[in-house]
Amino acid sequence: MTDMLLEEERAFQNIGETSHYPYALEKKLYQAILEGNLEEIENLGYAYSTYSPSVLCRNNSLRSLKNNLICNCTVVTRIAIEAGLDEKYAFFLSDLYINKIESLHQKETLLNLNSVMIFDFISHTKNSVATHMNNYAPLTQKIIKYVSKNLYKNFSLKDVANHVNANSSYLSRMFKKDVGMSFTQYIHTNRIKKAQHLILFSNLSLIEISTKLGYTTQSHFSKTFKQITGITPNQFKQNQKSHSLLHEPSKESKA
Repeated sequence: MTDMLLEEERAFQNIGETSHYPYALEKKLYQAILEGNLEEIENLGYAYSTYSPSVLCRNNSLRSLKNNLICNCTVVTRIAIEAGLDEKYAFFLSDLYINKIESLHQKETLLNLNSVMIFDFISHTKNSVATHMNNYAPLTQKIIKYVSKNLYKNFSLKDVANHVNANSSYLSRMFKKDVGMSFTQYIHTNRIKKAQHLILFSNLSLIEISTKLGYTTQSHFSKTFKQITGITPNQFKQNQKSHSLLHEPSKESKA
């Protein structure tokens, strides 16, 4: 055997229990997304985000961790596309996260991003799958599409009802029955997810983000953000700053 083959053989014999994601885990996540099993999706997403990284670059643990995250990104991108997420948007998210991964230089920061990335993909895929689930009425699918396209605009239940040519009260009851949450809750949940994305990947201030997403007051935005995520937008932003997620120079360093 050549030296390379001998080295590969020794390495294989020494790896023991691999820390790569089991293929069964990937299949379970894919099946849960297809079935719209939200509880199972959340459980499997957590399993993905906390799985121990493999050694993918010897003598460089940071590079190894980045390689792991890029592999994670590849897996969840593939699952998302196969489960129904728009291919163009899935690759847009993938490119966004891979570039963010390469820009980071601290392990804690990368691990934090890993969790954000996985749940971001799962969230978008869940919404996409929900739109195409057979047990969703065609009217509900139209509502979800309208909300997705107009998330940055101010609109009411009446506006949506007029758009889909339906009675507001009937629309509200049917939507909650189909989706499992009220029309208002659905809008706020999706706007806060978008707010988290803007905090992570833009230089907009919290006031600019809240205004962009249609919140008339900062207090309303902050209260809604906390109700959905458990923390205020300012706490979320500070967490990212403390983990150097944005890698922005401080005001003192600029002076």
